[in-house]
Amino acid sequence: MRKLRLRLLFVASVIGMMIVLAGCGGSEGTGGQGPVNHAHISGPTGSGWYPMSVLFADIWMDELDNFNVTVVEGGAIGNIREVNRGEDAQSGFAFASDFADAVQGTGVFEGEVQENVRAIGALYPAWWNFVVMDDSPIQSLEDFIQQGGHTIPGNPGDASELTTRRVFEAMGYTYEDLEKLGVRISYGSYSDAATQLRDGIIDMVVQGGAPEVVGLSEIDASRPVRPLPIPDDVLQALDEAGYGYTVDMVIPAGTYRNQTEDIPTVVTMSILIVHKDMDEEIVYQMTKALWENLDRIRDEQPGRGQWMDAERGYTEIVNPEENIHPGALRYYKEIGVAE
Repeated sequence: MRKLRLRLLFVASVIGMMIVLAGCGGSEGTGGQGPVNHAHISGPTGSGWYPMSVLFADIWMDELDNFNVTVVEGGAIGNIREVNRGEDAQSGFAFASDFADAVQGTGVFEGEVQENVRAIGALYPAWWNFVVMDDSPIQSLEDFIQQGGHTIPGNPGDASELTTRRVFEAMGYTYEDLEKLGVRISYGSYSDAATQLRDGIIDMVVQGGAPEVVGLSEIDASRPVRPLPIPDDVLQALDEAGYGYTVDMVIPAGTYRNQTEDIPTVVTMSILIVHKDMDEEIVYQMTKALWENLDRIRDEQPGRGQWMDAERGYTEIVNPEENIHPGALRYYKEIGVAE
């Protein structure tokens, strides 16, 4: 009887180990032992990342045998930490500037290098939208400050919140300075912030889009919204600070209903990341499935899909040979964009 119990314990341990390996992306999803249950961490439901994540999940489940994907809500900087842990998420969205900080242990990741995260590739630019209602008296970021405005820039530590903090600091204001001037900074999800903007509870939101933000476009359909420009000297200061932002792109005229001019803003690339221990073959198939379904992505998500390009997917990652997962790197070499 003792031997039987020991055998049962051994079998249970083996089964437990198989489940853990499946969570990290074992070989089952490409014709191996069984299904892979994969968690992909996205953005808030009101963000552009969420519908892109759902689309990517559909593509992966269509193209990879026995590959089951669950999309969960997240936020850019938190996503990197979650994927680095590899317990509750094996892939996710992030921003290129945050990823660069993460793998180098700089910025918000000062002293905590994220050693277990790798990139699949860069996808498309994300424009930071500093948005008010079109009938707001606020015409500039300086107006927002001087009028003691109220904003929700996301949740603490989110990429949108970090970008907001950096923009105000480039203008010469810390959060403490803003508070003394009567500015209120609250926190919440994209969808909550958009609702509060529409209802007049807050004056401004800061959210990432490509270039429009889904939740804000929905409001804009019935009540126009308006993006605020970031002054040239502030963009220059952000560039000189070495945060990894792009500062020479604009939110194009016509992005929102009453927007008649291009609006200067700060931009960063949205990228796709995975845990370094994911099976190389599965990551190869995930990468291949995305880049070979560009027509579908551009058809279903034209605002974002139009910017996606496999060559840029490789080159826009910091130190790509080192920081792209071997499975994805294999695909880029196969199509000739990497040596």
